[in-house]
Amino acid sequence: MYNKFSENLMDGLCPLLESFVLKESKPDLLVRAQTAAIADALNTLSDFVLENPFVDNLSEINYYKFIYPQFKSLLVYYTEHYNFLSAVPNMGMKAKKRYFLIKLKAIADFFEQNRLHYDYFRLDGGMLDEVFYTLGDPGNVLQPVVMGYDPFLGTRMSEMVSWFIAYERLRNEILALLHTLSGKLPVSHTVVDPSGGLQHEIRWTGGDIHLIELVHGIHLTGQVNDGQIGIVELFKVVGDFFGVNLRVPKRGFDDLKARKTMSKTAFLDMMKVAVLKKMDEDDAYDPRRAARRNGF
Repeated sequence: MYNKFSENLMDGLCPLLESFVLKESKPDLLVRAQTAAIADALNTLSDFVLENPFVDNLSEINYYKFIYPQFKSLLVYYTEHYNFLSAVPNMGMKAKKRYFLIKLKAIADFFEQNRLHYDYFRLDGGMLDEVFYTLGDPGNVLQPVVMGYDPFLGTRMSEMVSWFIAYERLRNEILALLHTLSGKLPVSHTVVDPSGGLQHEIRWTGGDIHLIELVHGIHLTGQVNDGQIGIVELFKVVGDFFGVNLRVPKRGFDDLKARKTMSKTAFLDMMKVAVLKKMDEDDAYDPRRAARRNGF
């Protein structure tokens, strides 16, 4: 019942929000129209719940865990998005990049300050749902401390989840803006570290054929997703991360098989030799370690 009502309400709200973008060119008037429409939808949703009380904890949890944050996160997002864009420097690229990174750090700090609740949200936990997503225990010490935009109609955790959803969306948009300023970068350079800065770019500086050989080995031994990931998908993920075009997997595998003057698994052999050499060097430095490893 609540799912169907909320779906119909959202189906009407989304086109309305999009229509405001076409009608209103002034950012301040646009965000006022957007937030007013979302607040009206939230009030309509709340009135429906008052008229149709929850019949059990499961329906209440479903509402506050999934339905309510879908709407409230829009209110938070459009407000925070407006605040973000309003402060973008009019200066050059460096100033804009710096501003984007400062905002990313602020978002990362928010997630870190609310680590317990953010982890619960990200892991889709269930053990504390009755505490977090029902109105029965508002004074529990596990409840988060919440900022909020009116109307405040959910549980503390559902309000916090709304912020998480909105900030994740805003973070993705900021990363997209950084891409626009910097051009296409490896995925490794778009990951945000705990301090909100971008990770240092990690590039594959060895031969492409070595990475192809390694990825085939990882795939054939089922090391990723319990072996349930396809080779094409794995090639794309690894290639995008390092900024390397790994081409078609079968073609790379055929190149490995066609080797005549070297081992067909030359890179894997090289890795094995390097690891064993390191072990031997460690044992030479500390003979007792070798004795322990050999059972003496």
